[in-house]
Amino acid sequence: MKVIKAIIKLLVLLGASSYFSLNPKALNVELVSKDKMPYEIQSIKMVNNTLEIRGWVFISYTQHYLNDTDHKTEIEFYSINDSFKVVAINTSTNMTNQMQYFGTPKCAANLLNQIPEICNYSYENVGFKVNIPIESFKPEEIYQTNIISHAYKSNKSYKTPIYFPMNNDITINYLDKVYTIKSKLDDTELKVNASTVIARTQPLKISPVWFYGDSCSSTYKNQLFFLKNSIYKNVLEKKSSENISYYRVKAVITNCDGDRRRIIEGNIISPVWIGSIYVQYTGTPLQISSKYLNRPPYFETKEITLYKGQKLEILDHIKAIDPEEGDISHRIIILNSNYKDEVGKYTLELSVKDKENLSANTTVFVNVITNNEKPKIIAENIRILQNTNLLLQDYFYAYDNEDGDISNRIIQLNEIDTSKISIQELCLYVEDSSLLSDSTCINVDVYNNNDQYMKFRSISKNIPFYKEQIPSIWNDIIYILDGILSQK
Repeated sequence: MKVIKAIIKLLVLLGASSYFSLNPKALNVELVSKDKMPYEIQSIKMVNNTLEIRGWVFISYTQHYLNDTDHKTEIEFYSINDSFKVVAINTSTNMTNQMQYFGTPKCAANLLNQIPEICNYSYENVGFKVNIPIESFKPEEIYQTNIISHAYKSNKSYKTPIYFPMNNDITINYLDKVYTIKSKLDDTELKVNASTVIARTQPLKISPVWFYGDSCSSTYKNQLFFLKNSIYKNVLEKKSSENISYYRVKAVITNCDGDRRRIIEGNIISPVWIGSIYVQYTGTPLQISSKYLNRPPYFETKEITLYKGQKLEILDHIKAIDPEEGDISHRIIILNSNYKDEVGKYTLELSVKDKENLSANTTVFVNVITNNEKPKIIAENIRILQNTNLLLQDYFYAYDNEDGDISNRIIQLNEIDTSKISIQELCLYVEDSSLLSDSTCINVDVYNNNDQYMKFRSISKNIPFYKEQIPSIWNDIIYILDGILSQK
């Protein structure tokens, strides 16, 4: 008997678990209108480098909302090039009273998908909070937003666009970026989503109701009700109370419908307030975007060299870049210039501004030269006797088309040691009268011929014999001879 009871108990538990679908699982998310999934965004603000969004949400008339085991909330952000979701933390907001249909009992725990005229569901802990790292929003992207509710017992997952109608945008400066959150109140229209919504004189569920015009029935008399699916384009004000927003509109009475006196948008009855829980939004949903704080432009420049007679085209040589706008070279202006089409060196003082009037200045040098070719050094690897005095003009030649022989302008760029038998690199440089130049490097092979050592020395055609420098090896011999002679 105990075994049978245990089996029956297990079957009941398995059945109940299957019936309630308590275990979270991947559900197909259905895009719905706000009447099927009421929600309210109550605040958006910066908290410790995160964007904190608080509100409440639930899928109406499907199941009881009690705790984390039966529902979950997510916020979805998406742009052209990016998308991500953030799971919310459930908070203790209770919307049971707001959703209560008076005169009907509470729904049984295992009863699903019932209209309020049959029974009322509990909507406890339907509040949520998300904290999104502010840098999750990439610069220059515009993110749209959806709110998603997963109801595990009823096996439903719905999402709908988020609206947070505001008079002014929210802007947040963080590090080098500015974040903008917008959902314009003056761009928002309200569509009444129920037929039992009472017109009230104040933004409270318990505030006095409107009575106006002829009675439509003995039950409701001339009490005013909003006409379902009517649209209010002129939203005058928004106030928050009892966890929901109320919107002030103006109205006029229309025909009786369902034994109730109905109102639509007009200019006769004012003020009329309606709670956000009973409307759908149209207009511009919540958008979040970021961009870099405006940074000044800068120049990409280099020294300009032109031939005499060549036209100076500044944009061929200089660019102005703005970090936000890109290439703004077309906005460069010349503040000051002494430039002329003559051989010489000149300066240009330039400036540029971005669209927000941040500016950059720079000075650019312009060299105007004659239209000639650069000179040429004619040099090959050489071989010289150890301790020879190396004279450049004995071995190397430089020529310029305009200046002719300019070998006397050759400059030795590095030193070599002719006292050491080795192969050493020697680099040469020459410049013509127009400042055009040439350079080259060759190898110098320093050698010693022992058979002819101290018998010969190098003689230069460019220096008279008596002016030649005495080789260092000879100086050593002279020192010895001086010592011998001084002893006599």
